[in-house]
Amino acid sequence: MDIKLIALDMDGTTLRNDKTMSQRNTKVLQAAQARGIHIVPTTGRPKKMIPKPILDVGAIRYVITSNGASVYDLEDNSILYSNLMTEQESVKLIDFLAGYNLFVEAYCEGGSYTDKKNLPLISTFKNFPQLYIDIIMESQTFVDDMPGFLKRENKRIEKVNIPYMEPEVCVELREKLGNMKEYAITSSFLQNIEINRATANKGEALGRLCGHLGIRPEQVMAFGDGSNDFEMLKFAGCGVAMQNAIEPLKPVADFITRTNEEDGVAYAIQKFLDLN
Repeated sequence: MDIKLIALDMDGTTLRNDKTMSQRNTKVLQAAQARGIHIVPTTGRPKKMIPKPILDVGAIRYVITSNGASVYDLEDNSILYSNLMTEQESVKLIDFLAGYNLFVEAYCEGGSYTDKKNLPLISTFKNFPQLYIDIIMESQTFVDDMPGFLKRENKRIEKVNIPYMEPEVCVELREKLGNMKEYAITSSFLQNIEINRATANKGEALGRLCGHLGIRPEQVMAFGDGSNDFEMLKFAGCGVAMQNAIEPLKPVADFITRTNEEDGVAYAIQKFLDLN
């Protein structure tokens, strides 16, 4: 295979469940880099929350963040591509969600913002891993009056993340947001909702980055496990779904690898690229 770029979802794919990266995954990715292959983290997280284990692989230059809303060149911290909500779309969405008692994260300019008044809601998250709570708390900028903040600062949202809600609220929100055609709705795990601009997705962003680098789709290998990975796996010449991926994603993939707990990324790369 003539692979020039490997696009990697992070959570549930490259990272283990404890958010670390295995030594095997690290070594295989470094071997791919040594062969001149671009390693591109492609995540639902904002830039500020790119996991340290993937950056520690070394020589990571390009990252796709917020489900494809932004593509960054880390060498000079420039934005190669962005597909943000308009100011009107941003305010409309936050105003709509203000009618619910939810912990809402607004990803803007590579960071994450949430309303101070929603902080006590974290204690109501049922069976929510403490590790995820720690990540949320470490990554937030807490503001007073989120809708007012966005309006005053003229912020345009990359993505809105609602990390937890009761199942019946999740169903209701999916239905109502699904009727708002300016937004795209995905999830990365149970009882969360991720909201982007309708035309923003990992596949589109990956295509823009490949165009910038002169790389063809058939020269791309992409890995994912969730509903926000569909377009990326469809774009790639070699789309790889994890064994732990949601079932609807697997028919889209060219190959099903091992789980994220079993070094599925390293396994597939070694299988197809003959890397040790």
